[in-house]
Amino acid sequence: MGQIRTYQLDFLNKGEEKINYKVFDSDGTYVETIDENILFTSPEDLVPLNKSLTKLYEKPMLETKFITELAELNYVNQNSQFLYGTDGWVLGTAGLGHGAAEIIEANAFTVKPLSGNKYLKAAGTGSNDLMVKTKLSENSVRQGVDIQIAFSYFVQDNAVSPFGTLSGKYHYLLSATIDASGNGSVDHEYNFLENKWQSLTGTPEVFGIVNDVTGKWVGFNKTLQPFSYSSDDSDKNIEISLSFPSNLDLSDITFIDNFTIAEKIEFNFNKFTNVRSRFSYDGGFTGKYETKNIMSNELKSDDNFVGQIEGNYIRPRDSSNKTLEAIITQEIMNDSRDYMTKYEGTFRNINTKNLGLHNKIWIDYGVDTLQEPVSAYIDSMTFSVKDAEVRVNLHIPNQDDDVASTYKSIAE
Repeated sequence: MGQIRTYQLDFLNKGEEKINYKVFDSDGTYVETIDENILFTSPEDLVPLNKSLTKLYEKPMLETKFITELAELNYVNQNSQFLYGTDGWVLGTAGLGHGAAEIIEANAFTVKPLSGNKYLKAAGTGSNDLMVKTKLSENSVRQGVDIQIAFSYFVQDNAVSPFGTLSGKYHYLLSATIDASGNGSVDHEYNFLENKWQSLTGTPEVFGIVNDVTGKWVGFNKTLQPFSYSSDDSDKNIEISLSFPSNLDLSDITFIDNFTIAEKIEFNFNKFTNVRSRFSYDGGFTGKYETKNIMSNELKSDDNFVGQIEGNYIRPRDSSNKTLEAIITQEIMNDSRDYMTKYEGTFRNINTKNLGLHNKIWIDYGVDTLQEPVSAYIDSMTFSVKDAEVRVNLHIPNQDDDVASTYKSIAE
């Protein structure tokens, strides 16, 4: 123990701690390798203000727990709240009895969106005319899993009086089609009466959404049976279409929000927990750390889990591959092997470089006063532009070796 800290202290005394960064562009193409000195020193670079620098100790860790909660829905379309305009959508044009569908920002908030500040707005009635549909090329679903279509709609009845009651019922027509061949055109449709997918022979089958509710948001969802194709098992592009409502007037308005396509996934368990626990410790310890995740390397082989992190991982000290959860929980336990040293305080940066979360800070007031053996990681940082001050929380790491512990994964 102490080897890593000894080497690092040698570097710190030279005034540098370099990290090797491999730079990639937005397309994932390698650009260059950069060696950056990430070290800041306090008080040489960061001057503590108002006697705010405080040293704390956190109790040793007894247990570290990573919990992955398995979501029942994997959302396929990326712009379900219309926050990015028409991305992923095809809007209906003006026709007899209705105007063109549009995506607007809800500035007036006459009708408040359910999420964000945008929604789809369509005025009038149009029987079978298209109001909105997903772009076929941008949404794909896996074979063999249920598909859920969901959206919320709001009818503003302006013909009688705002938020009044219609004399009859209005209805929307919903259709679902798939491009199984991959040639860019739909060739299969969903038969809502028989609840199955079938070859498309003409106009797609439709499902009628009938209601007479106005003046409030109404939720709708429909689950479709899994699609299966005899020629292959690859993902297939899907298109969901919704018509203008019937039995409304030109002055009546429909709003659509949270329009989603999702895969429904069935698991034999609801969550997956990775637990690392310490062996006995003479001083006693009670610290516990728990975090929840939506991604997992432990579940990389489970095709039903959409948060898979692929790959195998190994540290120089390891003799075999380990999962990310096994490595990260070990390193958290290493840092908290004893009473962890932490710092917090407000500083003024007098270095010409800007301080970022990737930087490390060496607390060095001299060997006789206060000098940490290693530089500290920044856990959190708040920068005041007006005062030119930065508030940081730090901890002193200790990865010299792996503390003895047990590791297990539990499906619950």
